[in-house]
Amino acid sequence: MFGGGKTRSKYKTYRSDAAPFFFFIDIFPLDLKKFDTPHSLALAKHIKNNPIMPLPMRVDRVFNGESSILIRPNSLVSFPLNKSVLGIINPVPFLQMGIENLLFFTEIRSQQRLFRSLREQKVKEWWQNTRYFYGNLHQIEEDFVAFLKAYLYTIIKAKINEEDIKGAAIEYCEIVNNICKEKMLRNKILVEINDTQKNVKLYREKSVKRREKLNVIKKVEYHPELIDIEIFNFSDMGFPKPKDFKNFILKNYGSIVVKYIPLLLYDDLQECMLQNITLLEKNETELLNPSFLLENNVITLLSSEEIENNDINKHNWLSDLSEVDIEGILKSITQLIIPKSSINDLRQ
Repeated sequence: MFGGGKTRSKYKTYRSDAAPFFFFIDIFPLDLKKFDTPHSLALAKHIKNNPIMPLPMRVDRVFNGESSILIRPNSLVSFPLNKSVLGIINPVPFLQMGIENLLFFTEIRSQQRLFRSLREQKVKEWWQNTRYFYGNLHQIEEDFVAFLKAYLYTIIKAKINEEDIKGAAIEYCEIVNNICKEKMLRNKILVEINDTQKNVKLYREKSVKRREKLNVIKKVEYHPELIDIEIFNFSDMGFPKPKDFKNFILKNYGSIVVKYIPLLLYDDLQECMLQNITLLEKNETELLNPSFLLENNVITLLSSEEIENNDINKHNWLSDLSEVDIEGILKSITQLIIPKSSINDLRQ
């Protein structure tokens, strides 16, 4: 390589990093101008209109085959859209589309940075470990539920009631932005370890002096804090039933404590929402059609009668997620980037 440097075969990660992630619903398609190689462009075109975006983009853990923590809502994600219709997020289709984006972006970035493609075995190792881990992140779970409900309340509500989608999109981005902004201004987050709760800071402030030309300038720097997270591993005994979930696992399962940086979740999402608001104001980019999520069963609409006749509790997030089709996503990637005669190379 250039300068005699050594090519890396994997991403550098830290065992003490829990690597929690979830997904949010974006409102604009991917900007294909940002993908400047035939390889990345072919992949980006495939997921261009998929709005379920990973946050943060933990391509390192996926590529290396190392576990991460999927943030899981502890309750049904739903919102009444009018007097007779309830909107519900379906966990498996939602996660299927989100993980599709995550794997596609992992392939794109790994080719760019490591000059290597995904390996099927590593991806399966990542998912097999990740889907059985649970992180005790109650406050972050609540915030991500609020982000999803905001999408139902604004954009999906506007769609079914035939209201202004652009106005709803602005409202959606402002709601999410305000939640993130308030969280960062408060500079507190709840940590739960061994059934004990305490509030800790998201970041610490440090006053520094810098010399600029002939002047000494005082500035405040913000340094993200590493926060404890309690992790449960259900791979041996299977994922517990959701009824009284937290009390059950605290009494019946051991846990370990590792670290994460919660500030990054809120900071990254706020940046995305502010960019979206700017694009909405410029009115130069077409919004994604929310019908895409309805047609792909990511969001289900139930009438009052259907709610009575349906077990809506089946839409819970606390399971081993065995229905998520990782192999199908990998097959899509190989068909896009590798000639049929070379598909088996991915499995080496």
